[in-house]
Amino acid sequence: MIRFKLKNHLQGDKQIWWILILLSLISVVVVYSSVSGLAYRKNNGNTEFLLLKHTFFLFISLCFTFVIHKFDFTQYSGIAHILLWFTPFLILYTLMFGTSVGGVRRWVNIFGFSFQTSDFVRLVLITNLSAMLARRQHIEYKKQDLYIMIFWTGLIVGLLSFSSFSTSVILGITCFLIMWIGRVPNRYLLWMVFVLIIGIVGVLSLGLVVKRATDTEIGRVQTVIDRTESFVNKDLDGNGKTGGEHGSVSDQKDYALIAIARGGIFGIGPGNSSQKNILPDAFSDFIYSILIEEWGLLGGLIVMGLYLWLLYRGIWNIENTKRAFGGLLSVGLTLSIVLQAFAHMFINVGLGPVTGQTLPLISMGGTAAMFTSIAIGIVLSVTKNADKE
Repeated sequence: MIRFKLKNHLQGDKQIWWILILLSLISVVVVYSSVSGLAYRKNNGNTEFLLLKHTFFLFISLCFTFVIHKFDFTQYSGIAHILLWFTPFLILYTLMFGTSVGGVRRWVNIFGFSFQTSDFVRLVLITNLSAMLARRQHIEYKKQDLYIMIFWTGLIVGLLSFSSFSTSVILGITCFLIMWIGRVPNRYLLWMVFVLIIGIVGVLSLGLVVKRATDTEIGRVQTVIDRTESFVNKDLDGNGKTGGEHGSVSDQKDYALIAIARGGIFGIGPGNSSQKNILPDAFSDFIYSILIEEWGLLGGLIVMGLYLWLLYRGIWNIENTKRAFGGLLSVGLTLSIVLQAFAHMFINVGLGPVTGQTLPLISMGGTAAMFTSIAIGIVLSVTKNADKE
């Protein structure tokens, strides 16, 4: 009788598999605790239903990782190149006709499947940039190739910043680091920084001009400015209101800091958080503060360590694959996940203005977890084929 052993089918970097499993288990525990406020508001207090729903999505995401890692994705860069031409139109379509959540159009519904455009765009751009750079690792870079890379990055990051400003900044930093790792000459890296800054500042300026002229807000431009004003406590747009209509006081940030202060070193124990019933989006945007409240700074450092471990494995794979595309793709995708995680953690502890960044693989969410799992599946696919080499 032939026995099925799961570990024999989990190929690639075993340490990444362990990181994925540990983060998923932490997610189940913390979401179950932090979701009680949402359950009482929308589900008559039935936290078990929301937990089962979240666990189901995590299981489906892990299935995506398992299926994706079986393929050699370094052979499919041509598909990603086709999708790259499609992404600007998808972003514009989302801005004009997408599903509005929280007063901004970030979601799009295609054939009954809803997802955040930024999750899809990030995956496509990183894959294409890695492929473009990989083709030039053993020959001299041509100016035309580098300008094309910079153009696509600036275009997509600029368009994305209308609706998902913090995500666009994280994506821009990720692309810059991929180009730096890909040994792009310094003068072109400076051009990259210049284009990204011009694109982001241009978006903010356009948003302000349209707001003043027509009293119409484009995407999240005014919200970004108001939240930045709240963080620095200065009137940046000259409208005489620091922090916009809501002022410079941020209740979300204050509740998050209270949760962290209550947690101390070892926490007050799982399920004992008081801020989870007060803090908006405690199960997503501010789940790290609830984690620290219940598990203490020690628990917060363990979670931070898991993301740093993931980044280390992504960088380690550059040295252990013979194909440049696989190495750049591996580090690019892990960088995007880890940078998002650290952005979430920094915001939760008061080191940045409030944004809507979730904690990858821990925060409650369906399609976001799925796209993150797809990214990790691609990384595992790279490491699996590196082992064969």
